[in-house]
Amino acid sequence: MFSLNTSPHALLRLLGVLGLATSILAGCGSAPKAGGETEPQGHTLDLFYVTDRDSHPSGRDDFGTERGKVSYGIASVGIPPNHEIGQREAPSVFRFEWSEDERKHIALKGLLPMDRTEFLQQLGWAIDKSLDKRVMVFVHGYNTSFSDATRLVAQFATDLKFSGPVLLFSWPSQGSLTGYTVDETNAEWAQTHLVQTLKDLLDETPAKRIYLVAHSMGTRVLTRAYITLAGDRWVDTPNAMREMILVAPDIDADLFRQDIAPRMAKTSIHITLYASSGDRALLASRAFHGYARAGDSGEGLVILPGVETVDASDTSSGLIGHNYFTEDRRIMEDIYGILQTGQRADNRFGLAPVDTDQGRYWTFRK
Repeated sequence: MFSLNTSPHALLRLLGVLGLATSILAGCGSAPKAGGETEPQGHTLDLFYVTDRDSHPSGRDDFGTERGKVSYGIASVGIPPNHEIGQREAPSVFRFEWSEDERKHIALKGLLPMDRTEFLQQLGWAIDKSLDKRVMVFVHGYNTSFSDATRLVAQFATDLKFSGPVLLFSWPSQGSLTGYTVDETNAEWAQTHLVQTLKDLLDETPAKRIYLVAHSMGTRVLTRAYITLAGDRWVDTPNAMREMILVAPDIDADLFRQDIAPRMAKTSIHITLYASSGDRALLASRAFHGYARAGDSGEGLVILPGVETVDASDTSSGLIGHNYFTEDRRIMEDIYGILQTGQRADNRFGLAPVDTDQGRYWTFRK
């Protein structure tokens, strides 16, 4: 137990551990109001994080955009009481909101830094207490700050009701539309650190089911790290990494077909790829690079053995159409089916098969 003389740092660490002990995904409660009524309360989601960003230049409890040493810890993210599936509640100037309000918005509440040894101990403990000793690893994409990544992943994990700890790997994206070329360079630079993170999961924790999820440019980091780590050791051999979900992959489509997918297909991992013709960010990437991206649909849709491709063009999304995986309930339900039951595309109720000369892909039922 702690006393009134306990240091703030030690107290914060204890509270973080106690938060994990209760649940990775705590349910909502209520608090009394005047007159005996109750009002709904939000909850806090604790995300494990590994990042190779530097500290934030302002000195605040956050990480910046430059490369740094690998850091470990737990990020506490508040989920508001009236959170709706598919919504990442944030301040809006149209509602005259200039800062985050934990009663209304998904908000990063604080970070609990740890050294590598303590981090792996706490992560291992959380995995050991989870269903089937499972863990999800999420790698974010381009134009994403560290705090934005925590909010994105917190919403994703909450909406999925994932029954295990979630690990965010955050590489040094510039968090700006104009930082694309720097992001490409940093995504390549960060791959070695993700390799080590995945190796730590396999060697230093009791994880039996590791689910890998990446979005946009983060799919480059994840696929290359997985290939590097796998080498020849997992050819036709089961391993703890059960599923890989690639959402809107910003990878050269030909490179994915000729090199990446065939090498991953030699292992036992199941690969699901979501693509969309309404993804304006990938349309811009295609124009920039001169070649189609693996997350494009239409005539260039990636259809390959060992990859279950879902055309998500008909799903609802925002103005840019790049974060559709967190905005449409049908996609959330489909990913839920993958993570919770391991069902393959032919057996997931919300999907309809489409057979072509190149093979089969799937669309969402109307």
